[in-house]
Amino acid sequence: MRKLAYIALVCVAAMPFMTPAQASSHREALAVLNEPCADNTDTYAWVADGSHDKLYLIMNFNPLHEPGQGNHGLRACDGYRYEFHIGIGEKLLDQAVYRIEFTKTLTPEAAPGPSDNVGGGNELLWQLTGGTETMTVTRLFAPASGGEAVLGRDLAVLPNNHGPQTDRLVFGLDRFRGYGSGDRTEREVGLYDQAFVDRYIHTLSNGGRVIAGQFDDPYQLDEKGIFDLINLADTDLGGIRGARRGPAKDVFTGFNVFSIALELPIRDVFPSGVPHNGQLNANSTDSLLRVWSRITRQQMMTVDARQTITGRTGDGPYVQVGRNALPLFNAGLVGAQRQTLYLHSDPSADVTNFGADILYPVLVRDLEALGVYQALGVPSGTVSTLKGPRTDIIQAINLGRPIPVADGFTGDVITLDAAVDSSFPNGRRLGGGTAPNRNQVNVNTVLISLIAAGNPAAGLAKGVEENDKNYLNRFPFLAPAHQGLLQGHGGTNSPVVPTIPTP
Repeated sequence: MRKLAYIALVCVAAMPFMTPAQASSHREALAVLNEPCADNTDTYAWVADGSHDKLYLIMNFNPLHEPGQGNHGLRACDGYRYEFHIGIGEKLLDQAVYRIEFTKTLTPEAAPGPSDNVGGGNELLWQLTGGTETMTVTRLFAPASGGEAVLGRDLAVLPNNHGPQTDRLVFGLDRFRGYGSGDRTEREVGLYDQAFVDRYIHTLSNGGRVIAGQFDDPYQLDEKGIFDLINLADTDLGGIRGARRGPAKDVFTGFNVFSIALELPIRDVFPSGVPHNGQLNANSTDSLLRVWSRITRQQMMTVDARQTITGRTGDGPYVQVGRNALPLFNAGLVGAQRQTLYLHSDPSADVTNFGADILYPVLVRDLEALGVYQALGVPSGTVSTLKGPRTDIIQAINLGRPIPVADGFTGDVITLDAAVDSSFPNGRRLGGGTAPNRNQVNVNTVLISLIAAGNPAAGLAKGVEENDKNYLNRFPFLAPAHQGLLQGHGGTNSPVVPTIPTP
């Protein structure tokens, strides 16, 4: 793991066990269960290797979508604003903001009649209606800009990967002859591929690029065990006898998520170039970017039958209903009674609101109560030290740089040094690992090693480390969505067994 050596940490223990945790934020707070449009799960931010001339930003939201549940293809939400916020240096104050807004349109028509052709608003499935889904990308401000600017307007959103017939009849990827042809190929062989996805990569007026749509969820985690009160597999606990039998399973396998991917020229945020580009200065903050994502909507929503797409009308000021930056923060550090506060606040007040959650991590207490430390022979004095206060966690997320531990300076943001190649916790990139379906760094390992053992390089918490699809080695880096017809989940039912069988 490159650049972990750059971080000044207090390494209080290095125990040979593995403890996976929810390092993403899929449905992590009760409030977000009622508002999936605002459920942003993961944020990625990194610079291009070597030259550092591009900044890559990815926001994932509206998760756990079963590919076979088409839901009319409406995956982004009209009336919501999806934003990337960027601070520069030691302060969290916004220096650049990029906003993406989505719009769906459907031309109304009269009620159906006997001579209608295929298509139009009377169709049952969205992809046959002729409806459109587009996005507008706006740069609200940035150091290199003179103010608000629309970087791209009415850009087509990548449609869902429904299956072979949609590929032919709607997307026109090959001829469609229908069932009467006697050829099953049209119903069994999909044509939705990377070349088709690339059609929806749009160039922006600032020289950047954007794509938005449904992709494979790139996160991996054995959530089944996590949600049974951290019921961990023996492979995650060094093979101790009291743990449940493995293997650990990635519950996100086969699910899609909605993603926005931006490629931005670094000159947008560093007009004069990245300070001391190519040189690591561990005592500097001038080349740091502080990135977080948020989702807002108008404060009041009223049911409105005239709105055929959303079914409601918004009114009042825009308010924040979701945010995300570091993996694990709200899902694994912030207590349940404050998780909704997290979603509705911004990082500038994180020290006041959530400082105690970081200094005294509840995960350590819970692992002790479950007998994990005892089973592994960890001394009680070491466990007491791990319970806090844990300034080492704060130093880690600040990359060991001279950043004040105070509101407005320290918070849940991805901090990356644009002068050097990115590697978590210095930024967070997608893919780039030892295999095409592996990430460059297992964030579970780094974060849980830090929290549970006090050493991010201890090699703990490996859990599930492989994705169910290969990442792309270029923009947008995301793997294409699972196909609705032949991928994802579902199967042939069998009678319910009255008792839970032995594994």
